[in-house]
Amino acid sequence: MSRIGKRPIALPKGVTLTAQNGFFEVKGPKATIKKPFPASLTLDIKDGQAFLGMKTDVNAEEANRMHGTARALINSAVTGVTEGFKKNLKLEGTGYKAEMKGSVLNLTLGKSHPENYEIPKSISVRIPPESKGTVIQMESYDKEVLGQTVANLQSLRVPEPYKGKGVQLEGQKIRRKAGKAGGKGGK
Repeated sequence: MSRIGKRPIALPKGVTLTAQNGFFEVKGPKATIKKPFPASLTLDIKDGQAFLGMKTDVNAEEANRMHGTARALINSAVTGVTEGFKKNLKLEGTGYKAEMKGSVLNLTLGKSHPENYEIPKSISVRIPPESKGTVIQMESYDKEVLGQTVANLQSLRVPEPYKGKGVQLEGQKIRRKAGKAGGKGGK
């Protein structure tokens, strides 16, 4: 059994968790999340806590692999429907800015054309006016969708190591490289 899979999942007040027909469903104050649940595992709820176990009549190797993963997915869903998840992106570079128009995020990233990105419905985006369009604040109840959206936005302009220009997570450290030596060496 997985060490992570053995840990109980705390269910706060107002959160319900059910598992049936190959899916688990978490309902809470912010949203409802429904994701696949492995058939080789069992779910028991006692005293406001959920416990994952493994069925005895299935392949133990598969159940072992999915035990910790399923527990982490359920725990993330419980956190998402109660507190939610937040990520901030920062645009570094001259003239880089972001602007929301409806559900489309328009990005100017130093290319010959603006990039338009359709934001999923489960994510709310805010661009603080004091940042002048260089900070994008995103919030969602679904950790997987939020992480994938951040990765997609970062792939539009990956931070480069010489000047640090690009789309980066707030607080992310970019490993910098020294530029050219400036004409020394050679003949």
